[in-house]
Amino acid sequence: MVRKPAKMYRNISKKAYTRREYMGGVPGSKIVQFEMGNLSQEFPTEVDLIVEEACQIRHSALEAARITTNRRLMKEVGRSNFHFKVRVFPHHVLRENKQATGAGADRVSEGMRLSFGKAVGTAARVSAGQKLLTVYSTPNYLEKIKDALRHAGYKLPTPVHLKVSELKVSGRIIAAPKLVGEKVVAAPVVTDEAAAAAAAEPAKGGKDAGKGAAPAKGGKDAAPAKGGKADDKKGAAPAKGGKK
Repeated sequence: MVRKPAKMYRNISKKAYTRREYMGGVPGSKIVQFEMGNLSQEFPTEVDLIVEEACQIRHSALEAARITTNRRLMKEVGRSNFHFKVRVFPHHVLRENKQATGAGADRVSEGMRLSFGKAVGTAARVSAGQKLLTVYSTPNYLEKIKDALRHAGYKLPTPVHLKVSELKVSGRIIAAPKLVGEKVVAAPVVTDEAAAAAAAEPAKGGKDAGKGAAPAKGGKDAAPAKGGKADDKKGAAPAKGGKK
């Protein structure tokens, strides 16, 4: 199928058409991955690709932007040094009234005016100033990240600009989710305070164990020891009696 230019679908008109349960034969989205890179670490720098005009972006354009950004980040930055996220989803279903093409096609069929059409793809509706792509990383990779997002903007049917923000990092290390049976169980979040508390527990246990040494104290106050002293004192009476 010949892919038509983006200008045929970029303008927003009428209401969004998203109720897929009432339609059949909607082509699947080409975007299969929305988060890439290191997902278990927080980064202090955020770089956003922001659209400047409200428009519709086809799923093929979003996938092209995602591929070029991810490829450059993997090559220049490294998988463990960034977190790349696609922030929109192509919900809107595009329709088209297909007609015969080629020589003499205008005499065969001119097509129905304002026809409903057939689903040919999906697109994401974005508004002016909305974040489209986001990359989290460290400041030393800032220029390489900006270059990767700048190349992603060439794939989109709208002007874009970049915005750099600094984030407050809590120092958390978020473990990957675990699959238990058929359910995904969220992994625990390990913080600095929790790690310090866990390290302090054995020390506290040692003190409690020292305090709980009752047998040692009991050994000093044991009945046999007291009894021995008492027997010595009682046993001295006959000696005194002997002198008298």
